[in-house]
Order: sequence, then C-alpha cells, then structure tokens
Amino acid sequence: MPRSVLAISGSLRHNSSNTGLVRMAIRLAPADLVIEHWTRLGELPFYNEDLESDPPAIVREWRDAVSARDALFVAAPEYNFGPTGVLKNAIDWVTRPLGQHALRGKVVSIVSSAGGTGGSHMIEQLSGSLGLLGNTMVAEPVVQIAKGAERINADGTTTDPQIEDLISQRLAALLAVV
Repeated sequence: MPRSVLAISGSLRHNSSNTGLVRMAIRLAPADLVIEHWTRLGELPFYNEDLESDPPAIVREWRDAVSARDALFVAAPEYNFGPTGVLKNAIDWVTRPLGQHALRGKVVSIVSSAGGTGGSHMIEQLSGSLGLLGNTMVAEPVVQIAKGAERINADGTTTDPQIEDLISQRLAALLAVV
C-alpha cells in the first residue's frame, strides 16, 4: 500500500527553487510514495489563539490535509537564519491544540534551497522544534542546496543531476521510515 506525503514549499515566490524541490520530489517519488503538493500556505491567516474555538475553513483544510498523510515533506528557504514567516505560521496552526495536534507523530523531512548556507540554520531550528513536538525527523542525506536558485527551476527541473540524486535518496529514506 502506498504511503501518503503532503509536500509544502515555505516560499511564496512564483519562481521559487524550493517549490521546484517539491515538484522534483513529486516527479522522482518511488511508486510506494504518493506526494501531494499543498499550495495554500499563503492563504492561512496569522495564527491567533482567539480563533481556536472556531478556526477559519482554510485552517481546518490545512489541518485535515496534514492529518490525512503519513508524512510531511517541507522545502523552504532561510530568511534571517530561520524559517520564513509563512512556514512558521503554518506550523503554528497545525501544531495546535498542544498534545493533540494534526502534525503529532508524523514523519517530517525538511530540505532547503537557500543562499550561501543552503538553509542550514532554518533546517536546524525546524528540526529541533518539530522533533520536540513528537515527530520523527528524516535528516539524511543532508539536502541543503547553497545558491540553489541558480540550479533549480520552479518547475522541478535542474541543471545539476546531483540534486536529483539527493532528493531521490531523501525520498527513499523517508519511505523507509514511514
């Protein structure tokens, strides 16, 4: 039976290389892994605990999408040594209410195409916090593509076959855990 993965890009840019990594992962996914790209992170309102008693429809959709999957594949840039605001906001929504949230117990893989560090600070921060929230983090092989915007297109193609190899290896590792 195939395993189900929800993939998100932590970038809102139209020509994002991180969206390209998501599309590449969909294209390279092994037959036993079904990956769906959820593209509505930018529609989520800012997290507000006052809305918890009756969350907006888009928040319920986001939580349901995560709940229905075995794993989450995140491709995101690094902004000021951390995750993008849109990604952090999405995680805040999906990790509430504490102790019974939609993301708890999922397998999570975080990859990045970013500036000179390849997103290492962002990956470290998110992996630490998501691991503490009861998730299994898939961290190898390391996929931190420095200056990936020069080698990864938004449509999921690349001029560097090593990037495809890394994504294929990461997907195999994710499948082995789920």
